[in-house]
Amino acid sequence: MSDTTIDPFAPPPDGPPDLPPDAPASAAEPPPRRAPSASLLPLYKIALIAGLAIASVLPNMLIGNVIDEREQRQSGVQEEIKRNWGPQQTVYSPTLIIPYQAGDRPRQYVKIAAAQLDLAADLAPQERKRGLFHTTVYEAKLDMKGTFVVPSEARLRDFVTDKDGGRFVWNESAIVFGTEGGLAGMRASDQITIDGVATSWQPCLEVVRNEQTCRGSVMVLAAAPLTPTATGARVSFRSTVNLRGTGSLCFLHGGKDLAATFRSPWPSPSFIGNTLPLSSTVTPQGFEATWQASEFGAPRIAASPFVMDSAMWKGPTIGVDLIEATPIYRMITRVSKYGLLFVLLSFATYFFFEVLARVRIHIVQYGLLGLSLSLFSLLLVSLAEPIGYTNGYLAAAGLVLLQSTLYTAAVARRFKPTLTFGFVLASLFGFIYVLLGLETYSLLIGALALFVVVSALMVLTQMVKWPGREEVAPAAV
Repeated sequence: MSDTTIDPFAPPPDGPPDLPPDAPASAAEPPPRRAPSASLLPLYKIALIAGLAIASVLPNMLIGNVIDEREQRQSGVQEEIKRNWGPQQTVYSPTLIIPYQAGDRPRQYVKIAAAQLDLAADLAPQERKRGLFHTTVYEAKLDMKGTFVVPSEARLRDFVTDKDGGRFVWNESAIVFGTEGGLAGMRASDQITIDGVATSWQPCLEVVRNEQTCRGSVMVLAAAPLTPTATGARVSFRSTVNLRGTGSLCFLHGGKDLAATFRSPWPSPSFIGNTLPLSSTVTPQGFEATWQASEFGAPRIAASPFVMDSAMWKGPTIGVDLIEATPIYRMITRVSKYGLLFVLLSFATYFFFEVLARVRIHIVQYGLLGLSLSLFSLLLVSLAEPIGYTNGYLAAAGLVLLQSTLYTAAVARRFKPTLTFGFVLASLFGFIYVLLGLETYSLLIGALALFVVVSALMVLTQMVKWPGREEVAPAAV
């Protein structure tokens, strides 16, 4: 036994107790906090996650084929309705024709375009359906009023081939009206008033009785007998014509002055032709557009063996296309192209749950999440056909968001990771919907948003201790 005794009442010695010689001076300080290590995830699992993300392209490709097939069926239905209802109407402005007979040769027809024409077109759109597919058709009421200026006979002879051996058949002159595809919707009550005299329209073959002469378009004629004068003549007319068509209405004018007005309750028109409207008003209740055009050197005069002549239609072309505000299949195709982005961001969220929140997620659970997100485009096309694109998008996004969030809750079993995942996915759905609605600035907004996402990922990766990364000791102060 040792002789050394300890006095319990002795005062404590001055200064701190001696530390063992091998103890570091900073043993009493808490160890530094380290970032979560990515080595918690085996490399083969990271590779499998990347492979699953790439493999998600395959179901998107298959769904893209389904979208293309449905779009082709939609086009087939549109063609069927077009045949039954009426084509995309291309209307030729009324033309005055004067027959010219030279001996036994085939007749020539001198064609004179209107010097002045006022046109008012009222379009009443309708929607025709075949099952889940539909197309837009219309009934058009065309009010036309104008004047023909007929030159002297000597001037007209400059346009025919046999200038001395023939004669003009003035009493068989007529006004011609025609379209490129057909006069669907034209009624027997549609008439034309020529110099105050009401006259009925007649098919070209009934008047000319020569199929070759009437080729080039579908047309009707109204008799307008003339009396030759040394100084020419003026012929005024007014007519109302009803037509049926699908999609668009285009008007070709070969005269000098044109004043046109198009009206319709359709809310999303697209103005077509080589002449834009002078003014237009487009509201959710419809549109109204006006054109003013004047051609120097007109009205045109041409002569040929045919009643209609393509040389007449080199003037202004005006028209309107009744397009869909949100074309379903085009929008769905654009949405499907973002399928890989949905999967990548969702997998990235799961990945950071594992390395930052220490949530263990099996590779099969990654795969099921990717499959759920890949079904979004298929749900969208199946729902958008019966209820429209906007309602279909909301319904499809809601179903996928609910399914994926509930599955994440079952996987993570924590409130914050589940809430984070639901917020990320909901934000992505909302952003894609808004982005696709921005026609002009969609590329700019999309590029900026992608830049922000990449920046956020760069910040998050700094919180992870990657394998092989050396830790740099803080510099001494």
